[in-house]
Amino acid sequence: MALPHEEVNAIAKQVLEDVIGNKPYAHKDSVDWNQKVVENITKKLVSAGKPYKYIVTSSLLQIANGSGLNVSTISYWNKNLDVSYMYRWESKHMLAIVYVFAVAI
Repeated sequence: MALPHEEVNAIAKQVLEDVIGNKPYAHKDSVDWNQKVVENITKKLVSAGKPYKYIVTSSLLQIANGSGLNVSTISYWNKNLDVSYMYRWESKHMLAIVYVFAVAI
């Protein structure tokens, strides 16, 4: 059985807070932040010991007047076993959208 959505959301929130927190957006740092976010979320998911393969994506957007972001995803898989999660995180400087795909082994 996959992790509950609340647990995945808590993992994503904690990692985003630890890696980015209230730092102002800096393009030169965003690649490193994004890499750390997906790596740390994946490590925490794997440590839960569930029989799943994980795919984790993260998008960061600087919050500015008039900025917009539209993200969508679709999966073709076993709806009885496989699960996807989406988590939206926002600080006063940026927005992050994290997708987690859990594919049963």
